[in-house]
Amino acid sequence: MIPISIVENDPSALGGSTIDIIHHTTHFIVERARTARRFIKSTAPPYTIDSLKIYEMDKNNPGVHLSLMRQLLQDGHDVGIMSESGSPGIADPGALYTAEAHKHGYTVSPLSGPSSILLALMGSGLNGQNFAFNGYLPIKDKPLIDELKKVEKKIHRSGQTQIFIETPYRNDRLVQIMMKHLSPQLKLCIASEINAAQECIKTKTISEWKKENLKIGKLNTVFLLG
Repeated sequence: MIPISIVENDPSALGGSTIDIIHHTTHFIVERARTARRFIKSTAPPYTIDSLKIYEMDKNNPGVHLSLMRQLLQDGHDVGIMSESGSPGIADPGALYTAEAHKHGYTVSPLSGPSSILLALMGSGLNGQNFAFNGYLPIKDKPLIDELKKVEKKIHRSGQTQIFIETPYRNDRLVQIMMKHLSPQLKLCIASEINAAQECIKTKTISEWKKENLKIGKLNTVFLLG
């Protein structure tokens, strides 16, 4: 399970041992082939990118290469699983391949690297002992508002930090809805462009956020409520 930088083509967040394993792997199953090729190239590998076997998951059928992976492992090859960004298996279809490897008795090695979800939690100051990742919330207004209300109840009931993401062009709409429908004392952390030069992580109460003319724009952002 090979992490990929969450800042485009910047392998500096990966340890030398992870890069060394990348350089000794020639078969990859990845979320996006173009991203994987560019990232591997940025690590200055000792081989040509064209010599690699890189298989892209189908977004409509991400498990399409499960049987291929089994065959490659049976033939004695190591197989690298890569997300499009961050750590595979976390909010990512790579988990399908991990489960398949366990099912057939193959060794799974998760390598150290960045995860925007965990980095956002680390930087939020919210409860890191009890937390949940909710992925994407509903798109339409009423289901979204209903889900936010459920999320708020979970926080009040258990103190569990609730983490979610949004498609960047809907960031500001989501913020506006949260400002209107969540309790003023609830804490909201907005963590944008983590690890990048323009990184910004701030945690404030909803009432404090309301005093600002908050505009996130189309930045890659993780939202945390607690």
